[in-house]
Amino acid sequence: MNPFTVHRGKVAVLDWTDVNTDLIIPARYLKRIERVGYGKLLFADKRYAAGGAPPIDEPDKHGPLDPSFPLNRPENQGASVLVVGRNFGCGSSREHAVWAVAQAGYAVVIAPGKDEGFADIFEGNALNNGLLAVEVPQADWDRIVELAGPGGAEAVVDLRSLTITVTAGAATVEVPFFIPETRRERLLQGLDSISETLLLETDIARYEQSSPAWIRPTTA
Repeated sequence: MNPFTVHRGKVAVLDWTDVNTDLIIPARYLKRIERVGYGKLLFADKRYAAGGAPPIDEPDKHGPLDPSFPLNRPENQGASVLVVGRNFGCGSSREHAVWAVAQAGYAVVIAPGKDEGFADIFEGNALNNGLLAVEVPQADWDRIVELAGPGGAEAVVDLRSLTITVTAGAATVEVPFFIPETRRERLLQGLDSISETLLLETDIARYEQSSPAWIRPTTA
């Protein structure tokens, strides 16, 4: 995955609480065998007018958008920073939920409350796929929503300085955030947990060769 250092993008707000992964990506789409094509399936049962959600194998074939769904509003088009409510990504542990958010164009998701903003598995899946999931204190989240809610706000999310700066017109809000240093370093270097392990491939191979023959890996 690509390194994440600084992201600048338009802000969209979906301030719903307890958004579960079945709402993010309905279970029927888990039958897909590809790892791509999930962007248009994001919030499929809310995003499209009744009966207009895409078929499982044809995500480009969908009905009209539902104008009442917040992310369909004109001011939210092209957004890449998504501000969500508490406990986002709860429910089933499907990684497809993260794929859908990222493939819909979002690079950062911001939620309120330390250890309460995201379900643990969703947060881990997000960071392991290069999607920056950020939890900020409720008061800071409220400030961001107040500024970004009307639409047209832009955010600069700096993983190096651990700051979020949101600007709308002449008004600016800057808030700090925290993620564990190990996860921060992975994102800065563009490493998931597997690629991080492979950095030690030489040492792993050396250890395996020094192990007893009966536990050494075999080759076909």
